[in-house]
Amino acid sequence: MHELGLTKNIIAIVTEHAKGCKVKRVSLSVGPQACVETRALEFCFDIVAAGTVAENATLEILPASGDTFLIKEFETEEAA
Repeated sequence: MHELGLTKNIIAIVTEHAKGCKVKRVSLSVGPQACVETRALEFCFDIVAAGTVAENATLEILPASGDTFLIKEFETEEAA
């Protein structure tokens, strides 16, 4: 299941760019030829995000064309 590895990379990238802010939402664009099982990504997301700034974040998977697979955006909470 390569989705676990993909999810680990997604969390690592988001964590790095969030700079310590809590992540509320992660949006991915995934195309039908990306060879990615979106249900497996959803399953892995909460497990991999546990204990990180992305813990309890919502994963949003948006349809895309072709073999697109990218982190479209992520949303963080305002720093207190």
